[in-house]
Amino acid sequence: MRSVLSSQRICVMLSVAAVVMALLCGCSTKPQRLYRRAEAFFNQEQYELAAREYSRIVQETPRDPLADDAWYKLAYLYREELDNHSAALIVYRDLVDNYEDSNYADEALFWMVYLQRRHMQDPAAAIATCRELDRRFPDKKNLRGQAYLEAAGAYKDTGQLEQAYELCQQIIGDFVDRPRIGAQALLMSADITDKIGNDPEQAMALYQQVVEKYPDTQAAVIARQWLGLLWHGKMTEAEKARLEQQRQQARVLDNVPLIEQYADQPAMELLSAIHSLLRQAGVQISMDEVVLISGLPFTFTFAVDRPELAQAFYRSPATAIAEEMGFGYNLWTSATPAGLLDSATSCLLQDRPLLIAYGEGTARWCLITGYRPAEKELYLLQPGAAGAAKLDSQAFLEVWQSSKVPALWPQGALSGFRFALTVRRRPADMAATIKSVLLQSSLAWQQRELMRQPAGSAACDELVKLLREALDAQNAVSREKLKSWASAAIPLIISSRQAAARFFAQPPKGLLDEEDAPYQEVTQRYDAIVAAWQELLQEIEQAPAGTELSPAAPERPASARHWQQALQQAQELARVEAETLRWLASSLAE
Repeated sequence: MRSVLSSQRICVMLSVAAVVMALLCGCSTKPQRLYRRAEAFFNQEQYELAAREYSRIVQETPRDPLADDAWYKLAYLYREELDNHSAALIVYRDLVDNYEDSNYADEALFWMVYLQRRHMQDPAAAIATCRELDRRFPDKKNLRGQAYLEAAGAYKDTGQLEQAYELCQQIIGDFVDRPRIGAQALLMSADITDKIGNDPEQAMALYQQVVEKYPDTQAAVIARQWLGLLWHGKMTEAEKARLEQQRQQARVLDNVPLIEQYADQPAMELLSAIHSLLRQAGVQISMDEVVLISGLPFTFTFAVDRPELAQAFYRSPATAIAEEMGFGYNLWTSATPAGLLDSATSCLLQDRPLLIAYGEGTARWCLITGYRPAEKELYLLQPGAAGAAKLDSQAFLEVWQSSKVPALWPQGALSGFRFALTVRRRPADMAATIKSVLLQSSLAWQQRELMRQPAGSAACDELVKLLREALDAQNAVSREKLKSWASAAIPLIISSRQAAARFFAQPPKGLLDEEDAPYQEVTQRYDAIVAAWQELLQEIEQAPAGTELSPAAPERPASARHWQQALQQAQELARVEAETLRWLASSLAE
C-alpha cells in the first residue's frame, strides 16, 4: 500500500465503504451484481461467461472501485483459461495505462513481460516493459528481477544468445541482494554458454559457480543435475527444456506461520489456517480476531444427530475474512492433479501459500508451502505440525483427490477446494470490520435455518423442545441423543464464545460507545455465556439417561432435577445469546 494516497484513491476507498454499507442494508450496485455473477461463473469454470461479465463492469462503469479488479481477472482468464494471449496483453496494457493507482498495476506489467516472451516472442517489447516497471515501481525489486529474467529468456528463446547472456550478467549485478534472482540469472548464463558450445569447460565452470555462490537455492539443485549430465554428455535438448521449465516452477516458502491444532474442531483449524495466511501476508492479527471476523461466536446451529454443526458458519469464512481484511483472493474447486499443481505453482511464485483440505477420510485444513517438480516434492503444513512436511507429489495427489472436504457453511467447500490470498487492496479498520460482522451476524441469527438445520433462535427453540421431552423419564431416546450431542457440540460452542470474551477484554478503539456498552460489561456478558454453556453441559452429563427406568421404578426427584435445571439453563441461554447479540449490534459507536 502506498504511504501517500491520491485524491482519486481516497475516493475509491470511500466508494468501497459505501458498497459495504449498501450490502449491509440489503442492496447493491449494478457493478457489484455483475461482479458477483462473474465470480459465480468463474467458480463454475464457465470462463467465457465470466469474462463477459468482468468486461461489462469496465465498459459500463470504468471508474467503479471494482473496475481494476475485474480487469485484472479478465486478463487472467484470457491468459490462462481462454488461450487468447493477445487479448490478455491488451487488457493488461489498459489496466496499467488507465488505473495507475491500482494495486494490480505492478503485477500487470510483469504478466505483460511474461506474455511478450512466452507467446509473442518479442524480447524488445519485453525489455521496454521491464524498464517501465523499473520507472514506476522501483521498490518492487523481486518482481522487477523476475521480469528481467523473462526478458533474458525471450532473447534466449529467439536465438539471440549473446543479448541474453549480456542481460543475465546485468541482472546478476543489479540484483546482487536478491540471491534467488541472481542464481537464476547465473544458471541461465551457464545454459547459454552450453548452448553456444564453444567452451564446454566455461559452461561447467558457470554451473559450478551457481552451486558454490548460491548453495541453498533451487538453481543450485538444477546446476548440480546439469553438471552431472554434462560430465557424462547425455543431456538432450528435450531434457534441457524440461529441466528449465521445472526450475522456473520450483518455490518453497519458509515464512509461513504454523497452524494451531484443534482436536475434532475442523472450523477452528480452518480459521487457524486462514490466520496463518494472513500473518504470512504481513497482517498483524490475533486468532481471536480471526474467530470474531468469521462470525462463529454469534452463530448456533442445532442438529442433535450432527453435533459438528455447532461450529457451522453462515458464510464462507475464507472469502469473507479476505474481503473484510481488504484482500483479493483466488478460489478453485477443480479436483484434477494438474489443476492443483498449476494453482500451487502460481500462488507460490507470488509468495502465497495455498489452502486445501487434505487427509484420509474427512480431511483437515492444510497449507501447501512449497513445490519442487524436478524432485517431485510438495511441502505441506498441517495443523499441529512443527513445520512443513516434504511429501512425494504423486502419493500426495492420490490422497488429496479422495479427501472428503468438511461441510462447514451453506453450499460448503467442493471437492478440490483451493484458496489463496492475492493483493491487499486496502488496510482493514478493525473496529469497522467488527461492526460489520456484528450487524451481519445479528441478521443471520434471525434466520431460522442454516445447513438445512434449525439455526439462531430456532435452534434454541429446538434444544428447549428436546429438553422438555427429556423431562419424561420414559423418553430414554431423547436423553441419550442429548447426552451424545452435548458432549460433542457444547465444547465447540464454548471455544468460540471464549474467543469473544477474550477479544472484548481488549477491543479496538472506536468499536462501542462506552456510555451504552462499556467494554467491561461486554466481556462479563460473554464470560457469563461461556459459564452458562459449561453449566448446561455439566447438568446434561450428570442427568440420568433413563434407560433402566420403568413405570414400576420411577425416577427419583433428585435425579430428575438435573434435566429440569438443564431445561432452565437452555431457556436462559436462548434469551441471553439473542439479547447480547442484539444489544451489541445496537450499541456500535457512530
